Amino acid sequence: MKLTNKQNTLLGIAALLVLGSIAWVSLKITNSSTGETTTVARRFETLPPEMFTGSTREAYQAAKDVPEVLEQLPCYCGCRHEFNHENNLYCFRDEHASACTICEDIALEARKMHDQGLPIERIKEVIKEKYSQYEP
Repeated sequence: MKLTNKQNTLLGIAALLVLGSIAWVSLKITNSSTGETTTVARRFETLPPEMFTGSTREAYQAAKDVPEVLEQLPCYCGCRHEFNHENNLYCFRDEHASACTICEDIALEARKMHDQGLPIERIKEVIKEKYSQYEP
């Protein structure tokens, strides 16, 4: 059975719709406590903490441990304007954070507050109160 150009086009469109639906469903996250479902973009990888030592290693580990927290926090070192970093997590996808104590401190403090059970809105408030004064 030979398909016409119109049939091939329709099959192609149907295939794209199926693949798009699969991708959309795979990017949904359900909050187990509220049952709410949200769609999120895929998260990029941060550099491995093992590349660093001391507090820098701890900060990169924090980025690896709680990326969902850091991606909701702005960074106040100026990288939002200078490097177009969308949030604090961006600082850890390359070596930027390894040379910036503000980036590291935000990550470490955010992880600590998260581990203590503080809600993200409170974490944002604390970080903003403490670090917004440093933004150029």
